[in-house]
Amino acid sequence: MKYCIFGGSFDPPHEGHRHVARSASDTLRLDRVFWVPAQDPPHKSRPGTPFEKRVAMVRLATADMPRHSVSEIEARLPVPSYSLNTILAMKAEHGPEHQWHFLIGADNWAIFPTWHRWEEVLKEATLVVYPRNGVPLGALREGVIGLTLLEFPGESRAIRESLEATGDLEKAGVLPEIRDYVRSEGLYGLQAAGSRGMT
Repeated sequence: MKYCIFGGSFDPPHEGHRHVARSASDTLRLDRVFWVPAQDPPHKSRPGTPFEKRVAMVRLATADMPRHSVSEIEARLPVPSYSLNTILAMKAEHGPEHQWHFLIGADNWAIFPTWHRWEEVLKEATLVVYPRNGVPLGALREGVIGLTLLEFPGESRAIRESLEATGDLEKAGVLPEIRDYVRSEGLYGLQAAGSRGMT
């Protein structure tokens, strides 16, 4: 079986995430893509939205995507959320005999040698790199797969900033599948449903 780990803050998940995950699944003929929300990513600030709420949003965002599932494994791992620990834990849970892949953006590939025990990461899973934030794939070392795809506009940070400024879920680019949840939980500066009349 060919499995792939797709980690990220997913704060919130958006169409760009789904575009990348689908492209990887189709291109590499993956049997399963595991979306793994990060508990405390080491290369960026800790997500402002609680882990369990980000997990819930990812479940809603992937509900209609066959061969995609969500793992809460990082809730059981020490912080910060080093990728090597995640990969090893996923292999222990689902079987090390499978072909394991690990999906990252070109922006992370550019700083990959700064990652915790990065050489071991390369030994434990096949890295799959996709263009992101205007960063091209660039030179990839032997054994690393470049995923050629058109970049889908959209960033979680931009969505959060737009929501906090305007409160308009649609204009901010929030996925239709998670809008009710974002509204009901009062995320990203919105007032929780029930605390006042909603329109």
